[in-house]
Amino acid sequence: MKPILLYDIDGTLLNVRREFLHTIIDEHLTELQIEKPKVDGRSFAGRTDRGIFMELLAQYPNRENLFKRFRALYVKSMQEQLTSDKILRFDEAIESARIAKQKGYRVGLCTGNFEEVAYAKVKAAGLDGVFTFGGFGGQHENRNDLPQSADQNYRAAHGGKPSPDQYVIIGDTPNDIRCAKYFGAKVVAVTTGGFSRKELEDHQPDFVFKDLSNPHSWLEKL
Repeated sequence: MKPILLYDIDGTLLNVRREFLHTIIDEHLTELQIEKPKVDGRSFAGRTDRGIFMELLAQYPNRENLFKRFRALYVKSMQEQLTSDKILRFDEAIESARIAKQKGYRVGLCTGNFEEVAYAKVKAAGLDGVFTFGGFGGQHENRNDLPQSADQNYRAAHGGKPSPDQYVIIGDTPNDIRCAKYFGAKVVAVTTGGFSRKELEDHQPDFVFKDLSNPHSWLEKL
C-alpha cells in the first residue's frame, strides 16, 4: 500500500496574505467587543485554531461561548471572502499534491485550521477536491491530536485500518514533526515556512527538503 499523505496548509501549501487575515480578525473582535489581545511576540506557527483563540480569550470567563461566536463569524468570512488573490501559493507544493493524487496516493490534510477554513484555503489555491479527509484544529487545542483525528476520518471515508507508520505528515514547523512522531507517522519537513533546515533537523524528521519540487523523486523515497 502506498503511504497516506497528510499535508499541512499554512507555510506548506500556501500562506494567507497577512493584511487580509488581520482585517477579518480585527473586525470580528470589535463586533464581539473583545479587546484586541497583545501577542507579545508569541509564535502561533504549528498551533491549532482552537488552541490559539482559546489562549487569546483566556481572560474572559465566558471564553467558550465567545470562541463559538468568533468561530462562526470567522468561518463565514473566510468562506465568503477568501479568493485566490488573498493567498500566496507555493506552486511546488500545490503541484506535488496534484501529482500524488494522480499517482494513486491517498491525500489528506493535517492542519491546525478549522475544517471549513482549511477547505476554503485549498479551494482558493486550486486544490478543490484533492483532499478527501483530514485532521483539523477546530476541536483540538493540542496539535498532537490531529493525526489520530485524520486517521479516523480516513477510515470513515476510505475504509481499511492503516497503521500509523503508513502515514506521512508533510509540514513546515517543529510542531508538525512532533505530532507525527507522537502518532507514529513518518514526516517530511520543508523550509518554506519560518524555520530553517537546522531548526527542523533538530527535531529529527525523516526528510527535510527546501521545498516540495520534483515530487516524482521524493515520493519514491517514502
